Amino acid sequence: MNKLLFNSQFSTFSLAKLILNAVLFIGFFCLTGCFAEPDYPNTPQISFVSLENLQSQARANTDSVIITLFFQDGDGDLGLTSSDTLPPFSDRNPDGTVNRFRHNFFADVERLNENGEFEPIIFASENFNLNSRFPVLNTLDKETALEGDLRYSLTLFSTSFSPVQKGDILRYKISIADRNLNVSNVIETTPMTVGVYDE
Repeated sequence: MNKLLFNSQFSTFSLAKLILNAVLFIGFFCLTGCFAEPDYPNTPQISFVSLENLQSQARANTDSVIITLFFQDGDGDLGLTSSDTLPPFSDRNPDGTVNRFRHNFFADVERLNENGEFEPIIFASENFNLNSRFPVLNTLDKETALEGDLRYSLTLFSTSFSPVQKGDILRYKISIADRNLNVSNVIETTPMTVGVYDE
């Protein structure tokens, strides 16, 4: 089995520090020669695996959240490089609006309100979000089916300037995009309580 590990670190605003780890199995069925390559759709498909909330050892009032999802993609065109800065991956669209596809990992966060419903947390600026990039996953010189786990980590600071506070109940909505701008299905995580940690 061909197994590759990617570790990349990304930064957004003061609320979150993002780390994305991908363990994937590239063309496993093809490379072994024992089975036919799986027939996955070319639009990536994802499913929720787990959410962990750990207390940071480095800073008080800090939650280290780790979201793991499983992905499958038929042609393996997943990931962006640091040089992918021109359309369709540029920061802005021709009309000046923010280009969603400057990222390929999309994460929205929702908070449970007093009515028992989850509602989106709105950030002060459109440039403040939890979206990020993960690197190119297919290092072969041909299209190949990919499957594996993506591990997404963020740090929540429940301080006076943060949009989240200790005791808030949050959940995340996640999707990913490939290089052809095909967007996966959206998955929802299980809820987590800020300041309540897994053992």
